[in-house]
Amino acid sequence: MSVVILDGLSGLARGLVSGTAAFFIVMLLSIAYKYFTSEKLSYFIGILFGLGFLGFSGGLLAILDQPSLGGVLEIVVLSVFIIWGVNTGDKIADKIPKKSAASIIGGVRRGKSVYTTIKLPDERLIHDMTGKPRVPDSLKAELSLREFTLPGDIPLEEIANRVKRRLITDWGVGDVELELDQDCKVIHLAIAAKTVGLSAVIPEDCLGVPIECQVIPSNLAPGDIVNIYLENGACLERCELKGVDEKQRTITICVNKSYLEKIRGNKSSLVVVLPSPFVQPSPTISIQQKSGEIEDFQFQKMYSRLKEAGATDELSIRIVKKVQAKIDKMDPPISTKTIETETINELKKENPEVAKKLRSGKLRAKFCI
Repeated sequence: MSVVILDGLSGLARGLVSGTAAFFIVMLLSIAYKYFTSEKLSYFIGILFGLGFLGFSGGLLAILDQPSLGGVLEIVVLSVFIIWGVNTGDKIADKIPKKSAASIIGGVRRGKSVYTTIKLPDERLIHDMTGKPRVPDSLKAELSLREFTLPGDIPLEEIANRVKRRLITDWGVGDVELELDQDCKVIHLAIAAKTVGLSAVIPEDCLGVPIECQVIPSNLAPGDIVNIYLENGACLERCELKGVDEKQRTITICVNKSYLEKIRGNKSSLVVVLPSPFVQPSPTISIQQKSGEIEDFQFQKMYSRLKEAGATDELSIRIVKKVQAKIDKMDPPISTKTIETETINELKKENPEVAKKLRSGKLRAKFCI
């Protein structure tokens, strides 16, 4: 037993010594690889290079022939150091200005530069895409004046497409508009956050249900509140629209599960749009969901949740207006947690019982502003 322990400690010590050397070697390799290719070095390649450089190729075969605790620990520790070196080198390479790379390579070859550097504009000139979710200001600050080094012998359109792909894959941007002039300078950049599907905006115990309509009002849009009169004489009151297809004359509404049988197999004979009981928010106000998604603020959702918690129409409208006045003074994007806290605090002052219901576990989960 003592022999096994000594062998394990010996292997661990050898792994630490060899891992320290491998860390710096692989870190330099990772920096060079990311610097010239703009891609992260594969962990698999890093481990193979680190083990091979330190002469572990034969050692691996020996371990397979005669496995020992010390040998296995040595390889595991060494591999951990190598992965650490890959990640560290990748982070360092991201902070190195790419302009110097183009200058060095351009100095070797006269004439047209082999590489082209694309420099993003200042964060104040990075616009939001119209009609799409906004990205956080912190992301714009991170992208501000960032540079991308690309081959200079590819078409201008391909250069723009590659920069777009980098923004989408490396920073999680949902969509990008990018225009370059003939000198590869950015003349327009607009970005948008990823959009969420319908399931993400449907509250618990509710369903998104499509209804075919004989006729729908012009300019109907998601978020509108409507009364729907069905062909069988039933009426669905104060339904929130989640989607509108004008060509197919179909609307998608958010209703409680108990309404499903009433709707099944029925078409709408009339759709009536109800006026909003409060002032609509500024288009610059946006919120950040718990998932990190950015979307436009909708006071109607807050109004609906207050009604579900038992607040009257008058109280719901009053609370919405008070919260609206507060968030108008905040810098977007505003977290849903902040809006939820402000709403409950205002509600406590006028109706503590409703505030308690809204703050309780089940209703709080449904309170997705």
